[in-house]
Amino acid sequence: MRTRLIATLLMAMALLVSGCETEASKDKRMNEYFAELLKRPDLESMQDAYLALLERIRGRLMSDVGIEPFIPDENRPISGSACPGDLSHVDGAEVRRYRSGRSPGNISDADWPRALRVVQDVAGEEGFTETKVVVERPGDHEVAIYDRYGAEIIFGTARNTILSMSTGCHLTREGHERGRPAEKPTY
Repeated sequence: MRTRLIATLLMAMALLVSGCETEASKDKRMNEYFAELLKRPDLESMQDAYLALLERIRGRLMSDVGIEPFIPDENRPISGSACPGDLSHVDGAEVRRYRSGRSPGNISDADWPRALRVVQDVAGEEGFTETKVVVERPGDHEVAIYDRYGAEIIFGTARNTILSMSTGCHLTREGHERGRPAEKPTY
């Protein structure tokens, strides 16, 4: 009985130790993530491009489809957070979210395909090429459109028409200019 208990404890310790990542391997992985993000434009440059894209989409929806002007979202139209998953540990890497507010009213089922085409065409000019249907039922439509960096445009209509965007993971301008992961503090 005692031998079995010791063997079980030894196996549990071996599994625990083998599952632990060394500090050096964590640093190497973070350096690899940082290097990959360094190949992308910085977050502030992307923000300028994405906000201009949202403005063009809103304008085309109003002129080509005839929707009402968007009422801005006064509660934090721009917000941010750490990147998802393992990238959340990369210092200087962030995701930003932009809300266009809402356009009062629904886009009719008959006009939805034309409105969607407008958004896809304008977004496609900036590399947003993958469209996924989120909701598709009478009077209620929503799609997500993605670019190569994982940025996501959400466009939908039900009671109102919405348009928003989240960036993919990018380094801030400061992180990009630094060109390497931030130094760890020494205590």
